[in-house]
Amino acid sequence: MVKANVTIDGAAFREEGWLVMRGAIEPGELAAIDAAVCDVAGWAEADGPGLHHFEQTDAGAVLARSEDFIEHHDVLRAFICDGLITRVLGELFGEPAVLFKEKVNYKHPGGGGFAPHQDAPAYRFIDHHISCMVPLDPATEQSGCLYVAPVPDAGSSTSPGRGSMMMTDERGRIDESLSAGLAWRPVPLDPGDLLFFDSYTPHYSDTNSSDRPRRAAYLTYNAASRGDFRDRYYADKRADFALAGDDFDGERVRISIIDDFLGRPAQR
Repeated sequence: MVKANVTIDGAAFREEGWLVMRGAIEPGELAAIDAAVCDVAGWAEADGPGLHHFEQTDAGAVLARSEDFIEHHDVLRAFICDGLITRVLGELFGEPAVLFKEKVNYKHPGGGGFAPHQDAPAYRFIDHHISCMVPLDPATEQSGCLYVAPVPDAGSSTSPGRGSMMMTDERGRIDESLSAGLAWRPVPLDPGDLLFFDSYTPHYSDTNSSDRPRRAAYLTYNAASRGDFRDRYYADKRADFALAGDDFDGERVRISIIDDFLGRPAQR
């Protein structure tokens, strides 16, 4: 349910590439979503449905991410596919939205962060998406909140302007020389807040150095007129992982199509 005081600043989103909505989800709905995510986490430990990834921390192997689960949970499917988020996205896209992928990042204490990147290289088939971060625990600088930055003004191949790809390295991360010059800012969030950002918004996060998890769902959509590619995306990702294995050079977990996650391969 949308709170009465929630407003959608589409102009700010188009200008910056991200939009924060504070206190957008009512406590009762948030509690139901939290319980549903606990169900999904339990599936990972019991060989249940979904696609799950683990990482190694100093305290042992922990669950890093779950994805591809909406067919198996009515509460999450209703929230993700027919709720507040899709209504907001209808305004941001200017047309109905369709789900492209869904995931939960658990970020347990010591859980790895993500190097500076844009999502576009990892999201095949369509050139523009909008994601919504739904925090289930406080996202603070200590617990590894997201940092975002505007794309530099257009004018060169390395500063292509809003809605464009920045130069990346061979791993799909934003080139370090460019990342160092971006105007990064942290986006602390509380449960009930929402953060919308598009697939060209530079972002990263640090390791969780707190003593509590920093769980958050990341829900990615595209404009409905572009087509429904969710099934194809997951089939493609599973095939890639089956071919390439579950890590990058034995040093980092293969959690995405690009090598942006800094978590260590789990020893289970």
